[in-house]
Amino acid sequence: MNWPRVTTTLHFRVPALFLVLLIAVGSFYYMWMERTVFAPPAQDAVEANWYAYLADAEVDSLALLAEAEGEDDYQHLAVDYGAGIIGFDAEVIFFDAEDGHTLATSQPDSLTAAVGSVDPSLLVDMSSPDWAFDEIYPDPTNIDAYVNRIFYVAEVHGTDGQTEAYLAASFKPMIFSEEDVALDPRQLWLQAMLVGLVASFMVGWFVMAWLTRRINILSSAVSDFARGDLTRRVNATSSDDLGRLGRDFNAMAENLETIFEELQNKEQFQRQLIANISHDLRTPMSSLRGYIETLHMHGHDLETTEYERYLGIITSNLAHLDRLVDHLLQLSRLDAGQARFNLEEFPLPELIEGVLGRSEMKAVEKSIALSCDCPDDLPLIQADPVQIVQVLQNLVENAVKFTQEGGEVVVIVRSKVDKTVEVVVRDDGPGIALEDQPFIFERFFTVDRSRTQKGQSSGLGLAISAKIVEGHGSQLTVESQPGHGACFRFHLKAVSEDLLEGEAEG
Repeated sequence: MNWPRVTTTLHFRVPALFLVLLIAVGSFYYMWMERTVFAPPAQDAVEANWYAYLADAEVDSLALLAEAEGEDDYQHLAVDYGAGIIGFDAEVIFFDAEDGHTLATSQPDSLTAAVGSVDPSLLVDMSSPDWAFDEIYPDPTNIDAYVNRIFYVAEVHGTDGQTEAYLAASFKPMIFSEEDVALDPRQLWLQAMLVGLVASFMVGWFVMAWLTRRINILSSAVSDFARGDLTRRVNATSSDDLGRLGRDFNAMAENLETIFEELQNKEQFQRQLIANISHDLRTPMSSLRGYIETLHMHGHDLETTEYERYLGIITSNLAHLDRLVDHLLQLSRLDAGQARFNLEEFPLPELIEGVLGRSEMKAVEKSIALSCDCPDDLPLIQADPVQIVQVLQNLVENAVKFTQEGGEVVVIVRSKVDKTVEVVVRDDGPGIALEDQPFIFERFFTVDRSRTQKGQSSGLGLAISAKIVEGHGSQLTVESQPGHGACFRFHLKAVSEDLLEGEAEG
């Protein structure tokens, strides 16, 4: 069920929780009052059975016995019968039928001590079968009045058949006065107010404890995070404001942790980059320094062929430095997104033939066969020809460099159903170890064990090629098994025939 948004805010939930707890406390107080203050006196099973079923019949029997014994035995009969019901907090009283004064009672110090007589007409009415003892009494404020205490009245007849007395059965009288009854509602209201104040304090304390506990948990997490514990998170499952704040904190912590890790990796990468650049620059620079110093100190003593060989080595090292600087500049532009790709539509086979032609001399020196496997119906591609030439040149040169004499390097091109052209450069050289394959597109990474010839690779060619391919919306991948060559693969966007027909008509 989707609750309204206002119900998920603390402005709603805190007062709502406060109100619910107050209602719970009030309900508990009301039920307690109902079971204590307003509840009728507790009766056991024997007492309840006597009041419900036996009392009226026993009083009638006592009245018949009194008729037989006479007025002189009223007190004796009342005391004897009263001893049997004393545990029920009840008493029996004989009233004179003429003036209503007390003739005898089972408890002389009880109700009769407070009120010694009763209106005879009331006794006549109470002895009638139509009198309802369980209804509201005529005088509810008079606590000690017989009218409010008597629950049964029986007539006692004389020898002439006339009513000479009335036998009444009464509850035990209350011990408080009429003033106490008038004061009781005020006491109850005062008790209710005190209970309400105490309950409000306790409920408010509980609500604030619940609220501050959640705030303290969040504050502790923020403090731990500020002290450097970037893994610190909070359990934020609630939909209210604090729950949303906790989730926002977790999201912020995730982002900062990711950024921190990236900065650490970047810092480590920069240190490694500087070390690699220093190493790659130091090697040709040391060679240059050595040969230049030799020419400076002993150049006049060297033969012409030896002198020219030294100059050739110096020129080769300078060319290597020039290529290394160009590669670094190009890679930095690709990383910064500043490299421009001038997309054109052109046939890929012609470009591949040019790349193979420039690598043919090195391939012939090692008796390596170069070939291109391209279908005749290959569509045009849309790419930057200068950049793609560099990618293919790096891949073909690497393949020729690491392929053994008498081997083969082939460039395979195929059209795919997703309107792309797949380009594959495959060689049958020593292959690449599985543990090295995830790193070969990283800058300055060289596989010394199988594919690198010392001093001939800067480790930037594949990194640049991978960046160029990414700039064309694809990915440069490698498949290789040690001893079974390597296969580099990427895709280029093909120009659809519909587009070509539309341009032709235009």
